[in-house]
Amino acid sequence: MEEFAIDCSAVEGSRRYCSPEAEKHLREIIGGRYKGVHHLGSGDYHYLSRFFCENVPEPFDLLLFDHHPDMQAPAFEGVISCGGWVRDLLESCPQLHHVTIIGIVPELLCETDGFPGRVSVFPEGTTVPSPAPSDLPLYVSVDKDVFCTCCARTNWDQGSLDLPLFGRLLEAFTADRRVLGLDICGSLPLEEGGTAEDAAVNRRTDSFIVEALKDRLI
Repeated sequence: MEEFAIDCSAVEGSRRYCSPEAEKHLREIIGGRYKGVHHLGSGDYHYLSRFFCENVPEPFDLLLFDHHPDMQAPAFEGVISCGGWVRDLLESCPQLHHVTIIGIVPELLCETDGFPGRVSVFPEGTTVPSPAPSDLPLYVSVDKDVFCTCCARTNWDQGSLDLPLFGRLLEAFTADRRVLGLDICGSLPLEEGGTAEDAAVNRRTDSFIVEALKDRLI
């Protein structure tokens, strides 16, 4: 199982919003990758998930754990952002069949409108029913801001999901399905007040997520 870490911190025009120049550079770094585990660092760079998903050569579903739906309408035309990459992907990626989003702030549910039949959303605190069977493979994306602060420390407002419930949900949605790839983001950088303890908490959760999926990743 390949693990790939991408550091965007030195790429100008890449934090939260991705300029056309930065997009070109980052796509060159990623190449045709989509398989394996992709460590994206801060949630400020979650839009990188779009680049991996666009490389998938067959119909697939996206399973997203996130405290935000990342489906904002674009603030600047033609500029990719960490807050709108899922909407961009739904509009631009014909291989993407369906998106399931778990753990968002209930007040942001309105941002997911406009894609009837293609997006299922389960806000924080709601019961997630058993998924319907599907023959399509999955790509899984996890923003650790979906977790409570016992499980993750990030630079975005966080949810209340804990690791045991996350593990059960992941098991339910990935059972009997191929998992094409996994990406993980969410951190509290040192320059934003992060500590060694914060980093250790995040590493433990990263390991939990990878371990939970290692036997399903193709």
